[in-house]
Amino acid sequence: MTENTTVYDVTSSNGDGRDSTGFPVVCLPIGRYRHHAPLDADESAARVAELLAELGGRADPWLLPDTARNRSAVEERLEQWAGPPTPRSSVLYWAGHGEAAPDGAWLAVHETPASMRTRGLLPESLAAFIDAEWSRRIADPYAWTVVVIEACGAERFADLVAVRLLSGDKPRRLAIVGVGGYGAGHLGEFADALSGALASYTDNDETIRLADLMLRLHDRMQVGSIHADAFDLHLAPPLSRPRLLPYGITTPLDVYAELQAFLAGLTPDERSHFIPKAQGAEQGELAWYFVGRDRERAEIARWLRAESTGMLVVTGRAGAGKSALLGNVLVHAHPDLRELLVRSGHVRELPDGERPPDRVFDAVIHLTGASMSELVGRLAQAAELGERPATGSTAQDIEWLLDRLGKRAKPFTLLVDALDEAQEPLDIAGSLLSRVAKLPHARVVVGTRASTKEGPDQPETDDRNLVDALGAAHVIVVPRDPDALGEYVRLRLTHALPTADPAAIDAAARQIQAYDRHFLYARLAVHEIVANPQLLTPEGGDALIGLLRRDHRALFAAAVDRLARRSAAAEPLLEALALARGRGLPRADRIWAITAGALSDGVPVTDLDIDQLLEAAAPYVMLDSEHQQSVYRLAHRTFQEHFLNPRQEQAR
Repeated sequence: MTENTTVYDVTSSNGDGRDSTGFPVVCLPIGRYRHHAPLDADESAARVAELLAELGGRADPWLLPDTARNRSAVEERLEQWAGPPTPRSSVLYWAGHGEAAPDGAWLAVHETPASMRTRGLLPESLAAFIDAEWSRRIADPYAWTVVVIEACGAERFADLVAVRLLSGDKPRRLAIVGVGGYGAGHLGEFADALSGALASYTDNDETIRLADLMLRLHDRMQVGSIHADAFDLHLAPPLSRPRLLPYGITTPLDVYAELQAFLAGLTPDERSHFIPKAQGAEQGELAWYFVGRDRERAEIARWLRAESTGMLVVTGRAGAGKSALLGNVLVHAHPDLRELLVRSGHVRELPDGERPPDRVFDAVIHLTGASMSELVGRLAQAAELGERPATGSTAQDIEWLLDRLGKRAKPFTLLVDALDEAQEPLDIAGSLLSRVAKLPHARVVVGTRASTKEGPDQPETDDRNLVDALGAAHVIVVPRDPDALGEYVRLRLTHALPTADPAAIDAAARQIQAYDRHFLYARLAVHEIVANPQLLTPEGGDALIGLLRRDHRALFAAAVDRLARRSAAAEPLLEALALARGRGLPRADRIWAITAGALSDGVPVTDLDIDQLLEAAAPYVMLDSEHQQSVYRLAHRTFQEHFLNPRQEQAR
């Protein structure tokens, strides 16, 4: 999907695909039979309709008594679905008993006998109604249809319907879903698969494309078939989806999950103030886990109050907590958000002199994986400079940006973080950021390592190539803070393991402090302890000591081994992110899964495997947004090195 993709809430015949009333979900649940066991078909239909309401679905329940749902009633309802007054999109959902054999498949209605061959609904009959529906829908170039059959033998039934349709005037923008194999099935599998598929989208996914949704459904169905590509479902326009956050977000997935839980408990009015660009999760940690750094935060606030132009650099060793510090500054710079978090007890009120000016930042950009061209575009958008010319030259784009920013009358304050994680950090520092900071009315705050040669487990270096390229007059170095680190570990473990022994948590915090680690290491160690709470017991003491003796990369390697024991797909999925070298991989259209499959020695990788990995490896994977869809990357360059260094050594 590209950035200029038109978004449709639902599809209809009003000329642009929009219809504020939504698309109907026409249900044919048959739960009572003369010759078959009863089924909870109405309950399954209601759940499917409720899930589809998230995408604009409007339930069209079957009000006929369940004992009257015979062959003629079924055909009448299908006729009504196939011949609406005006063409529109729709979902048709059938739930009930079925039967399949090598020579055919049948669906049962109320009076169907034990053997469905004589009086069951045939695939050819349903295909005829789908053909009729297409003859009406063809007048609307935006309208689509999804037909779902959930019954025993539905996979075979759906295959035969598809064969019949493909042999004639093939409908378009159509999916046929059969849920249930040749043997006994159970109702509810489609709703389970749909629920999981919808949950796999994040607030970075502004829309859902039906073709991609069908792929995600397929991977979650135990037995079933989906015919979508054969009927050109990729031509259907995307549907908008509700989001808790109004904008894209960049954050580790464990932080995102907790943020979502927090937002879900707010009123809509409170939620409207919780701007993702200001809540600090972009910088790798939620505001309520931030501890220490009072002096550094106050120094940043003083600089923002005193200087009208120039550059401030916040630097320190990898994992020292630079990003969390900048995220906390963001929180305190937004009065509505600050008031909400103070009132809920998540942050403390700061004295006026230690607090940054309200709404001080005009743009906040996380540079992990970003190119120079991307940064120029985002700055132009944030500063409302208009559409940049199509020069085809990044150098000319930079000159255009600097010229327009220099003529801007209003002050412009930019915060960029993770400069060292950008694709071209030295070029971005010297050719763009340092020059922006010299413009009248422009200020730049940068979070970065001092050198591109630094790493969490690398020897100390005197190199300062990034700070030198920025040419900053004011540099704040974030040092180690053992006391704050210990308090952070206690907060995280107490929250994640509320039944754990407080004395054991305190002992673990003191052990991590004793190794003189940074916050990144503490965050990884906390996650490994949460994954194995036995480490906090007397019996797990030696194992905890062994774990905490490892460096960052070895700690990540231990996590990879743990994840690989749970799932054969985990390691290739993580390696695929490493090989992307900071560029995000989308899960849409199975791009991430296909990439991982090429690394898995023949082990198939599905979207469901991605679900399981993202839950188990949440702190190690970063959620980001590109072109209005979710993309994923490893949360730290150290994790990439676990996979990349062995390859580099082999190449040498």
